[in-house]
Amino acid sequence: MINLKTFYLFMLIVASYFTASAQVSTATKSNSNINQLYIRLNTVIQQENIPGLLVAIVKKDSILYSGGMGYADLNQHLPVEHQTQFHFASVTKFFVAMGIQQLVASGKLKLNDRIRDIAPEIPFDNHWEATDPVRVVHLLEHTAGFDDVQLNSMVDISKRKPLAGINAIKAVSNSLTVRWRPGTMMSYSNPGYNVLGYIIEKVSGMPWDKYLIEQIFLPLNMRNSLFDLDGTHRPSFATGYDFQKGEYRPMPFYRPSGNGAGSALVSNAEDMSKFMLYLLNGNTDTRLLDNAGLKEMETIHSTLASRAGLQTGYALGNDLFPNNKKVSLRGHNGKGEGFVSWLFFNREAGIAYAIAANSIVNLWPISQVIEEFLTTDISAPKPVSRPIDEQKIKPLLGYYQFMNPKNERWEFYRRIFGGIELTGVSKDRLVVRKENGQLDSLVHVGNGIFRLKDDILPAFVLAKDPNGQPFFQGYGNSFYRKASRASVLIQKLPIYLGLMALLIYLVYSLIGIFLTLFRKMKLIDLSIPLLPIVGTCCFFAAYRLMGQTDASHKELFTSFNGTSFSIFLGMLLFAVFVVVSSLLLYSRWSRLNRLWHRLFLAFNNFFLCYLVALLSINGWIGVPIWMM
Repeated sequence: MINLKTFYLFMLIVASYFTASAQVSTATKSNSNINQLYIRLNTVIQQENIPGLLVAIVKKDSILYSGGMGYADLNQHLPVEHQTQFHFASVTKFFVAMGIQQLVASGKLKLNDRIRDIAPEIPFDNHWEATDPVRVVHLLEHTAGFDDVQLNSMVDISKRKPLAGINAIKAVSNSLTVRWRPGTMMSYSNPGYNVLGYIIEKVSGMPWDKYLIEQIFLPLNMRNSLFDLDGTHRPSFATGYDFQKGEYRPMPFYRPSGNGAGSALVSNAEDMSKFMLYLLNGNTDTRLLDNAGLKEMETIHSTLASRAGLQTGYALGNDLFPNNKKVSLRGHNGKGEGFVSWLFFNREAGIAYAIAANSIVNLWPISQVIEEFLTTDISAPKPVSRPIDEQKIKPLLGYYQFMNPKNERWEFYRRIFGGIELTGVSKDRLVVRKENGQLDSLVHVGNGIFRLKDDILPAFVLAKDPNGQPFFQGYGNSFYRKASRASVLIQKLPIYLGLMALLIYLVYSLIGIFLTLFRKMKLIDLSIPLLPIVGTCCFFAAYRLMGQTDASHKELFTSFNGTSFSIFLGMLLFAVFVVVSSLLLYSRWSRLNRLWHRLFLAFNNFFLCYLVALLSINGWIGVPIWMM
């Protein structure tokens, strides 16, 4: 463990050394704006507890900055330099999508090709395959309807050789079940990009990583970029850290899940600068996509929202982010074991930057500083608004149910509690009430497309699907369908009553403990309300342990061990104790003198049993994590 105060004291002593060691051109380094940027970034990494930071900034045909600051390795006091390699995690998907698009451009593949036709051996289940097959474009845009990777498949700690070919796809097949008609809505799925890696192999005849190295890295002279498929630490790699309680814990390197096509990229500031120059200016090498091909990658093809005119969202391996108040940026971010990364660009404005940190931290403050620097000479566009056709929009008002959880098992509750209500329209505004009561006033820009008041790009659409059913998309690719509020309330009510029963039993148990101590209440009668409370404590302890394990010890999900069994047992005990409490109530029924008392306990236990049933049906109880 490295003490935070000691680390930053040492960091301040050698700050001047880092300023000299950041590898940028002499001309740009002497620029006072770059120096000011460096100072501001150095301040932010201290405020945000970032051990080391990779930074690459490109504007039009120039590299403004290519280097880093902070430490690549805290124990050895190794600074981040322009050749220090960082793991970029999900930024890998942008490169895999580019590889697929290269195959499309060369005529070897089409975006609308059916996956069953390309590789019938891929083990996925699509109830709608006859009418709505899974196509290449659905994998690229996360619209196939697949689940995200399961807990026990996030990392590979086995001693065997890295998985390859169809075996790598079988390793993540527990996520390859289609949950809605492909091409309806977006839901981020890492296993979908594992499948794309396999498709590259099928079509090109070579391993997906070798193909991307040959077709992208080599033409751009990205000699220090690779795909880490074996989890072996190299001297040039930055070490990832977990920051907790003022100290940094080094994170181990793991093999990626499946074949690694969703998360294995490793690169440095120098190579990312070369790649961004290509994005902004193109390249004459025929192996690379031309400007038309790059533009195609920025287009959303498959969602209902895109067919209704909305082009904000996830396209071919890249997302569009409307946050900046002057210019929109697109790209990809990544989050892995001890690393977080962003790659953002705007080809029209001629700006791009890549950042990566060797700890799971918030990069937003870093990006704000860089984007302010890059957009200094860019004027904010004039906001656009159009009057709403009230006759067209008013019939679409009402309650909309959330429909596209990233992981069906762990986010099922969002279908119940994640809805929104479109409450009214006025001139050019649509009023949206979120579940927490927050009101948003969306500005209409035309054809049922809306933006937030302070955004420069629209990110919301209200329309009807081909069957005439109203839908709403917004809030970061979240998809909603119009539903009866009563039907959702029917789902919420027993959950609320179950939670109320727990609260009542908590108070009842606290009182009952004192009554039992003074022999005013029998211990067996106290057990009826107390056991569900003990079970609830076990459940929340297990859920908290699962969150902590997910953050810093994912390898523990992959096998039977003390942690994985504790999570399984803690959640199971909630069900066991509720059932035992109900059985005790049944056995003591005739001995409980007052009818109201019996009915009171029966009411509470009924809704507690409902909670147990709901959690069991959705896979929270009784499912060993290591066998999911």
